[in-house]
Amino acid sequence: MTEISGPLTMNLKKGDIICAEGQDDCDLFIIHSGKILIFVSKGTKVTPLAHLGAGEYLGELSFFDKKKRSASAVCLEDTTIIKIPVEEIDNQFPAWLVTIAQSITSRLRSADELLAQKGIRKKNVQTMSSLEIEDQREFFQALEKFRASNNLSEEA
Repeated sequence: MTEISGPLTMNLKKGDIICAEGQDDCDLFIIHSGKILIFVSKGTKVTPLAHLGAGEYLGELSFFDKKKRSASAVCLEDTTIIKIPVEEIDNQFPAWLVTIAQSITSRLRSADELLAQKGIRKKNVQTMSSLEIEDQREFFQALEKFRASNNLSEEA
């Protein structure tokens, strides 16, 4: 893969936290190379939600609705991402597109909330495997370190 550089490029190491659940930061990230795990945590329990790789993105909900992060992201290997500052919405997107994106984001957050409250009741639903306790501990400790260095509380 072609290497990239520039002021919006971030070269991260395995175990680095990109963003934390509850964080006010609203930037969008595009993955140039590497692998990322999206997860939520409750206490010390870490629940994986998705694996992302090159060409995918994260942070789109907060980017469009400017609400707190709904999940955390950790690098599973050395990773290069491109950070798109939230301020770029006004420079890069027409108003009608932002309105549509905000509407879709609102619907996704509502669906997430409903699933969190009621759970899934479908048969034959393929879910992500639980993390090994060692991985949960590693990601939890990385998240705690990230929160401390960014002055974030767990409830942030």
